[in-house]
Amino acid sequence: MRKGKFLIILVAAMVLALGVAMLYSGCGEEKTEEKEAGAKEGGTFNYCLNAEPVSLDPAQLQESEGIAVGKALYDGLMDNDPDTMELVPAMAESFETNEDATVFTFKLKEGVLFHNGRECTAEDFVYSWNRVCDPATASEVAYHLAPVKGFDEMQAGEATELEGVKALDDYTLEVTLSYPYADFVYHTAHPVTSPIPKEVVEEVGSENFNENPVGTGPFMFDSWTHEQQVVTSKFEDYYGEPAFLDSVVYKIYMEEETAYQDFKAGTLHDCQIPQGQFAAAEAEFGDHALFVPMMGIYYYGLNVTAEPWKDNKELRQALNYAVDRQTLCDVVMEGQRLPAEGIVPPSIPGYQEGASDYTYDIDKAKELLAEAGYPDGQGLPALTLGYNTGGGHEDPAQFIQGNLTELGLNVTLEGYEWGSYLDLIQAGQVTFFRMGWLTDYPIMDNFLYPLFQSASVDNFTMYNNPEVDAMLEEARSTADEDERLELYREAERIILEESPIVPLMYYKTSRVYANNVGGYIRTADDLSPMERVYFIEE
Repeated sequence: MRKGKFLIILVAAMVLALGVAMLYSGCGEEKTEEKEAGAKEGGTFNYCLNAEPVSLDPAQLQESEGIAVGKALYDGLMDNDPDTMELVPAMAESFETNEDATVFTFKLKEGVLFHNGRECTAEDFVYSWNRVCDPATASEVAYHLAPVKGFDEMQAGEATELEGVKALDDYTLEVTLSYPYADFVYHTAHPVTSPIPKEVVEEVGSENFNENPVGTGPFMFDSWTHEQQVVTSKFEDYYGEPAFLDSVVYKIYMEEETAYQDFKAGTLHDCQIPQGQFAAAEAEFGDHALFVPMMGIYYYGLNVTAEPWKDNKELRQALNYAVDRQTLCDVVMEGQRLPAEGIVPPSIPGYQEGASDYTYDIDKAKELLAEAGYPDGQGLPALTLGYNTGGGHEDPAQFIQGNLTELGLNVTLEGYEWGSYLDLIQAGQVTFFRMGWLTDYPIMDNFLYPLFQSASVDNFTMYNNPEVDAMLEEARSTADEDERLELYREAERIILEESPIVPLMYYKTSRVYANNVGGYIRTADDLSPMERVYFIEE
């Protein structure tokens, strides 16, 4: 193994390992070679959002609908290749790291412009990262920068800037971490790390940047009519390959069925396929109905600080044995989901098949329920299972309700609008809830650290295990990949045994797109890179 710094160059495929020189492979053919016969430039694509975005400010991009728009508006240092999910350069020309992976030095591409026409420099990254970590910004996703030196001090109000982020010159950004963490470079592909122009924030006010976003991405913001649509247009001076489309209008829907009918009527160019119509959509639309495995998990969370889940592992385990994941996937989801055997989904390096022992075993579930102090459900108060409406979550909830009724539990269902749903869960007002997690970057850490590290804002179950916290921190600092992955696997096994969640399914895309559209894909993190999409002459 050759020691020393390793340089990552623009056109090569990354296999990141501490102390070894590595190169990136090309990210794909030129877009002109990808186009079908009859492809044309221009046009407006009507894209379906399944809910109102929570925010368009990169400091607040925490959920799927906001990120779908944000990925069009913003670029960062790195990105994930849409086809392979491999890490590839975006605004970074190259980078290098020292031997213990505590200092990362990024060389930026010159001539990258913000949508307001000003060139983006290293100082813009310094400003933007400091803004994310400023407690006044109240970023829900600031933890992506938690490894950076000075993060804890900023969060505690003991410092006003990150000690570990410096602009060495206009095109050189130096990032120093608090501990060795070779996988940190993956964090720089998340849109929270995207640069924004300070002068725009100061002009409109930080709290209003959400309504006036300016980035360096392939599309620029035009307007946001809340609960109706977000309009974006092609950025002509984009530093990368320019988009084919003139504009993308992100249409906001609250109900999947309404969107699907609009798609069939030609009002939308893509949309989610409603629950119960997967087979029919595949028969009608052929290969334009996409069912692609995704790096994500669908689960039910249990707030372990609230009754009846608090201090009752046996009750939580009983639920895990009571759910029939196979029938849920095969029947309710029409074979288009995979039963979850753990937390980390397949295709993530380190995935362990059969990570948990939870199979559908109603007798085992009843035995544990009795051990929990509720034989045949006696004495257990009625439970309310919460889910967000409009996303096809009603049918799975009704199926699981039936499973738990068989166990002897009294469960009612309650749907919530997405915009308020997360707030209610974080406030502890919904303590038994549906949730999903799609990868921010394809590493085990991204499924275990955000969801189960005790201080993480995405730890909706309020799970707190000092042993797991220490194990996750140790894994981040472990240079040897095999040792690092085994630490993550052990942490996953401990979490599953303690059962703060009920893993249900690994996701697949369920999306359909119009026949006159080319270049359309769904990535493993359920996004469609709109800069690749074009219309075809009919």
